[in-house]
Amino acid sequence: MEIIMIQNMQVKEKELRLRLFSVDILKELKNIYTYKELSDFFNIQESLICRYVNGRTIPSERQALEIVTRVKNKDFLYNFFIKKIKVYEDDYIDVSNLLFYPSLLRLFLELYLIKLSKAQDITKVVGIASNGIPFATIVSSILERPLIISKKHKDSTQISYIEENIREGNGVISTIYLREDYISKKDRILIVDDVIRSGKTLLSLYSLISKANASVVGAFIIATNTDSWKGKLANKDLNVTVLFKV
Repeated sequence: MEIIMIQNMQVKEKELRLRLFSVDILKELKNIYTYKELSDFFNIQESLICRYVNGRTIPSERQALEIVTRVKNKDFLYNFFIKKIKVYEDDYIDVSNLLFYPSLLRLFLELYLIKLSKAQDITKVVGIASNGIPFATIVSSILERPLIISKKHKDSTQISYIEENIREGNGVISTIYLREDYISKKDRILIVDDVIRSGKTLLSLYSLISKANASVVGAFIIATNTDSWKGKLANKDLNVTVLFKV
């Protein structure tokens, strides 16, 4: 009897999470679309969508599932997010606006991660400080795998780190670090970053992880505006997924 009660509670909790998640989606879309446009898109009365968005009530499980399913479309989400990416005159790619829509972003990333080669083998996610951390955090949450942050500094002299140099432009060399106690030869790593340009950082992180005798399953990048990085990684057994070419 107790097991049945626990199972029923888990089902109800899952149902409630879905219903609340559908409300989060509507709230994020309301920042872009009118109630009329949302009504036409979801085939739900404007007044009811307004009540959902304002927190007066929440959708039923059936309607919540319909809302999530309607939005969980790769073409729709791709077109939604690519408009939020800005490329400035100095070649800076700004993907930070995507983080204003965390529920929709999660849905979009899930569509790609489900089809990611060897996704089931991933044991840890490695993010790159600092702009890549929010995206790595979401990916880590979706995969339900621990997140390790690669940094350009040591947090303490009392902690052992693995390190690797990055050859920047004009002869400048910087260094990236990973905590040695966070990674082992048993790990299969997915690297996540916001942007890839030259490929120097990704290549250095690949070498850094290899120093720990761990293997890199792949790299998951939000955006790029060039193909120049591909040459640097041509001789590496590294599957790179880039979501947006801008």
